Amino acid sequence: MRTPTAEPSTLPHAAPADSVRAATEALIAGPVAVDPRECIEQLAALERLKSAISATQARVTHELDQHRRARAEARRLLEPTRRRPNPDAGLGKEIGLARRESPHDGRRKLNPARALLRDLPETLAALERGDLNERRAEIIAGETADLSPGQRRAVDAAISDKLDGLGDSDLRDVVRREVLRRDEDGWNARHEKARAGRRVTGRILGDGMGRLTADLPASDLSVIMTSLSDAAEQARARGDERSRGQLVTDTPVGRLSGLRGDAPLPTAVKLVVSAETLLGDGNEPGYLQGAGYVPASVAGTLAAAGAQHASSTIQRLFAMPRTGALIAAESASSFFRSALADLIVVRDRRCRSPYCNAPDPPSRPRALPGPGRGHLPRQRPGAVRGLQLRQGVAGLAPRARGRPTRRHRDPGDHTDRTHPPLASAGHPDRSQ
Repeated sequence: MRTPTAEPSTLPHAAPADSVRAATEALIAGPVAVDPRECIEQLAALERLKSAISATQARVTHELDQHRRARAEARRLLEPTRRRPNPDAGLGKEIGLARRESPHDGRRKLNPARALLRDLPETLAALERGDLNERRAEIIAGETADLSPGQRRAVDAAISDKLDGLGDSDLRDVVRREVLRRDEDGWNARHEKARAGRRVTGRILGDGMGRLTADLPASDLSVIMTSLSDAAEQARARGDERSRGQLVTDTPVGRLSGLRGDAPLPTAVKLVVSAETLLGDGNEPGYLQGAGYVPASVAGTLAAAGAQHASSTIQRLFAMPRTGALIAAESASSFFRSALADLIVVRDRRCRSPYCNAPDPPSRPRALPGPGRGHLPRQRPGAVRGLQLRQGVAGLAPRARGRPTRRHRDPGDHTDRTHPPLASAGHPDRSQ
């Protein structure tokens, strides 16, 4: 006798969590690559899988959020006079427990999930494809948190083709630039509010050490760090045996405490600004070395202030209005090589290896192979040496990749392309 079977529509379906557990078990039981090339490919595939999982977690979090909000609204309608706690607090605790994190971290995951599902479709799609990881998606959500939904979607669309090869710091720069283009007034209002909270605090660390922390405007930070870096390099040049970090620390102690007669040194601040912004006809954000992007109005004010200081200077580097490519710099030195090297630092800002955030070089660079800065091989005598041949690569990159150029090839015959410098990439040209 034939046993009757259930119709397909009545067959029990596995719960979503059971499907995930089965997929996890299959992944763990799967083979591990042994060939170096296959190892790299498996690592890359697993990283993309992690990103896809993060995107799915965002969708699940948003679904749970919708359910909890609907339940809270229904209870409010039934008992309109009863005071109820913020539903996000309980939801954050649920999310944190499910992800084995604290309630605070659970709430931190809630807002990015809302942003991804409501206002950042391109970022969500990139996360699902594995082009972004969860941390960088959270950076985009955080940097656009103060925008309106329409502005947020505009920024999301504008950066969608610029994500490849960006590290965390470069990604922040790209997003902030787009935010400033659309909401300069909002940035200024937030800056004034934050500036009102500037302060200096101290904390005892132990072993006779302490930590001094100053919350201050980014433009002031840029000037201070440049001045301290210059003082440290000059002391090293005079034969001071202290490390650069020790000198950068000891210099403000001497200046502030009066225990030593160290006077502030003349400071040179580098500012990337378009001609339109300088003339007051454009709204393109400027880039202040050491501080990041600033609104066009702030960039114009800083550029004008450079002529009012006799000892300290602001070097203005001019950029093409549409592409942002650096095309000229005011010369503040009789040595062209040094001026060219400084221009490369401002242009590249960080190591040009994909996803690297290392400064290039840190404030005042060490001697690097080849002429000027960057890790390009030495050119043959008589070869043209200019800005197009220079690129900034961090100190570890050449040791990791042997002989880096714009293409990086590892022993497994994988090729990565370095991204063009963000300072000269309003619309990056990936073909270079």
